Amino acid sequence: MGRSGQPRDDRSRGVDARNAQGVQVGDNNRQYNIFGPVVRSAYLAEVRRIAPAQLLHREAELARLVAFCTGDGPDSYLRWQAFPKAGMTALLAWFVLHPPPGVRVVSYFVPEGRTEQENHDAFLDVVLEQLVELTDGSMPGHLTRSTRKAHLLGRYTEAAEACARRGERLVLVVDGLDDRRNASGIAPLLPDHLVGGMRVVLDTGSGLRVPADLPPRHPLREARRPDRLPRIIDEAERAQLEAADARRKVERQRAADGRRAAQLRVDQWRAAEAARTTPAARAGAVLRVLVFVAGWTGLLVLFAWLAWAWYDPSVAGILSAQILVGASGATFGLAPAAYRLGAAYAPAPRSPAAWFGSPRVMVLCGGAALALIGVGGACAADYLDARHDRLLERSLGMAGALPSFEQTVAFVVLVLIALGCWAVGTYIAGTAIGPWQERHREQERTYRAAAGKLPS
Repeated sequence: MGRSGQPRDDRSRGVDARNAQGVQVGDNNRQYNIFGPVVRSAYLAEVRRIAPAQLLHREAELARLVAFCTGDGPDSYLRWQAFPKAGMTALLAWFVLHPPPGVRVVSYFVPEGRTEQENHDAFLDVVLEQLVELTDGSMPGHLTRSTRKAHLLGRYTEAAEACARRGERLVLVVDGLDDRRNASGIAPLLPDHLVGGMRVVLDTGSGLRVPADLPPRHPLREARRPDRLPRIIDEAERAQLEAADARRKVERQRAADGRRAAQLRVDQWRAAEAARTTPAARAGAVLRVLVFVAGWTGLLVLFAWLAWAWYDPSVAGILSAQILVGASGATFGLAPAAYRLGAAYAPAPRSPAAWFGSPRVMVLCGGAALALIGVGGACAADYLDARHDRLLERSLGMAGALPSFEQTVAFVVLVLIALGCWAVGTYIAGTAIGPWQERHREQERTYRAAAGKLPS
């Protein structure tokens, strides 16, 4: 009997009414209605503001997400890593709004500008509301800052089991979980005990340091290396990149052609150097110098004999000796340089006019040469006259032991003229060999410049 005097109805015993919104017990038509507010999350409206109107060039990434969320692989966490403005948020927002069949998505997109605690509290409020909606229940009463985390972790399990009973799979998507957005306070709120095939998809941005307070065997610690999200390139940027790539190819081709040309020049130079410095080439160069000097010396000696032999053959002989002194100076200046040049020295016979820049210079130089020969011939004649007088005086016993003043002056002048002939010969040798040396130095500079372009 109950307190009202009515018989007790034991049929109500064993009835589980914890999730019921209305309960009728007994035969007396007494009904107890217990109504709580039904939770409906509006977070998808926020996701629609984030998602793009159309997702382009992400077929491979969407296929990867679908395969992970609907497959039976051993991994329960999928991490993506993307740099800023790579399009990770757009990809995940599109996936949240267009999940594959049989997948129920709970999501949270970390906004920038919030502190770690603000992101922590916002994640609890947003995700807990979505999980409660999946269980068709109401928000737990008397939620406090100390109990919200426990309710959230419990609702992960309840929502995953509720989805599994309906033949669905629960997927948690969190975007922007990186240190740049102060989102490390969210990591301890991620589920560590996943049931019913639950999956977690994370965008860890450019990097995430695992918080120290995360449980030792949390799946986030054991998640494999993050997948890289390639950056989307629009048509204009693609055209610019293709143009830049074409320019780089042209530059690389030009550089390769330059290296081949430089290598060819270097090889040619080395081959020429090997042929230039052989003993036969050096001997040939010295022989050409001797022929060159002997030819011009012979012409000058012939000219001296034609000019003075009719007057005094001894004067012609002295002049010939002076010319030979100049020839020896020319040989001294030409032979060592020709030996160093080797095959690079190959003078061709040329006329005397080719040695002068203009007819005026030729006339001046020719007049100077004739004057020098005339002065030399006069000095030689004076020297011979003084020497003849000296010998005559000595034969008559009239001369002393020392030579006469006239003989001494004439001899000194002849010595000076000989030195002048030596200097003139050396100058002519330098003038003759100079272009060949400069040409060889220019080729050597070209070789060194080409060798500098080759990789070491």
